[in-house]
Amino acid sequence: MDKTLILVFITLLLSTVNVAQIPHHLEKHSDSIFKVWNTSNQPGGAAAILKDGKVLYLKGFGTANLTTNELITPQTKFQLGEMSKQFTTLAILLLEEQGKIALNEDIRQYLPELPEYAHIVTIAHLLNHSSGLHDINRINNVIEGTTTISTQAKALKLVASQKVLSFEPGTDFSFHESVTESVLMAEIVARSSGLSFAEFVKAHIFEPLGMENSTIRDDSNTILAGVAQPYQKMESGGFKKLEVRSGVTGAINAYCSAEDLAKWYLNYADPKGNLGQLIRRLDRPVQLSTGEKFSYYWGEMAIGREFTHPERGLPIFWNFGLQGGYGTNVFRYLNQNIVSFALGNSNQYNGALAMGAIEPFVTDLYLQPPAIDYSALKTKKLSTKKLKALEGHYWFKKGGYASQLFVENDTLRSRWIFSERSQKLLPLSDDTFQQVGANEDIRLFKFKRDGEGMKLFFTFNESKADIMERYEPAHHSDQSLRLYEGTYYNAPYATLFSFRLENGELIATNLNHQEIKFRPVKKDVFTSTSTFFNALEFLRDKSDTIVGFTMDTDGVHHLVFEKIPTTEAR
Repeated sequence: MDKTLILVFITLLLSTVNVAQIPHHLEKHSDSIFKVWNTSNQPGGAAAILKDGKVLYLKGFGTANLTTNELITPQTKFQLGEMSKQFTTLAILLLEEQGKIALNEDIRQYLPELPEYAHIVTIAHLLNHSSGLHDINRINNVIEGTTTISTQAKALKLVASQKVLSFEPGTDFSFHESVTESVLMAEIVARSSGLSFAEFVKAHIFEPLGMENSTIRDDSNTILAGVAQPYQKMESGGFKKLEVRSGVTGAINAYCSAEDLAKWYLNYADPKGNLGQLIRRLDRPVQLSTGEKFSYYWGEMAIGREFTHPERGLPIFWNFGLQGGYGTNVFRYLNQNIVSFALGNSNQYNGALAMGAIEPFVTDLYLQPPAIDYSALKTKKLSTKKLKALEGHYWFKKGGYASQLFVENDTLRSRWIFSERSQKLLPLSDDTFQQVGANEDIRLFKFKRDGEGMKLFFTFNESKADIMERYEPAHHSDQSLRLYEGTYYNAPYATLFSFRLENGELIATNLNHQEIKFRPVKKDVFTSTSTFFNALEFLRDKSDTIVGFTMDTDGVHHLVFEKIPTTEAR
């Protein structure tokens, strides 16, 4: 046979996925789940189901481009959003294996523009989500009012602007999305390999796996072929175009087809050579230097940035991405060797579709019902006196939220201080309560008293506890609130906020933000509904004069703003 024909034949083998025969009733069920997508002249998506190392279901639905009427197929590319991080971690593992990097190296060896911190940040700290660096998405939101960072250079500049780490690397975990660490890992890949990050991933990951409809987009102006255009449905009817305006790599901006993503996930059941074995290492949990693992509300994080937790008693890995109008979701049932994922272009979370498609495979295997039967819980009758001893306001500084617990009709209830709604707490013992909810999630409230007073330990399923301290709410007069008025400036990020008193409320303003209204927690401590500015503590000097404030939230800790002195008019 002609050598050219042989090469073409091999390429075709690599570029296609063999779809095994799926029982008709199972295919019919999955088709019914994705029926919502299977409409002409509307955006849709692509989906796949893998079981025991075989692709059972692989289809595209709806329209990729409403202008050209191009339909979505299994070869159509979608932005993976946060799911892009798995390729970044794999690239780091590949370079370590090639001897081009070592995980215990100081990242400044590759990123000399970063400050010389009090403690060394290593590649392992990036890999294990414990660097002590601020989340650059949150920082960019503070500065510009958006989490969209235009270029990789801008992202690196934001990282370099942080002069002091939030904590000693390896002693605590960073913000749960791990954006900063993934961006830095991508840059280390580029600088240590001599290739751009996009080139490295293409040559060392996508091409060896035959993922021909996958790419890293490192310039938001690049025009990609065969890509689903993202859309947003309008209330008035019809759709408007959306765009991914970020050129940042490492954390987002991998584009992949359903066919290619199936090739990727086949490696978990049937690893292809050394590369496939490295892919399976992505399930290794992130850890602190003490060996402690990262347990968040979403589950336990792996170095591949997927999360594992029991789904109604069955262990799974899951992840999602929502970026610029694309929605991606994946679920991997470990013991059943099932993978289901959905990629969409209609700016929606598609987890319910991906989960619903495999319902016939797992519904009889679940060990727990879809919702907790609270009537079957073994509870303990507590006196009103004991319940009232637990009443009060509780503050979680690291997460920036405050809750009130109160007794109503001989029942302890909890509510977020910005909400009128409250949830019932059922006593399991003298000090442990379970919150009543609408699904299988277990929310526990455990009370402990120490020398500093009452503390509340809140856990969501198997998460690490949020430790909340009980406090006495501050009550401010207008006169005392006026002491906080003024303009405050953060030099490293060249940004400021002004505070004023209006109708008895302290309000922060900034050119790039809507007004942020704060409620007092305790002396000098305030909270708001803002996602980036929900914990605020004013700072005083020795003369008790307010000289600044610190901002704390998930991903940004102890960010200091100094008060700008004002000159009184004569």
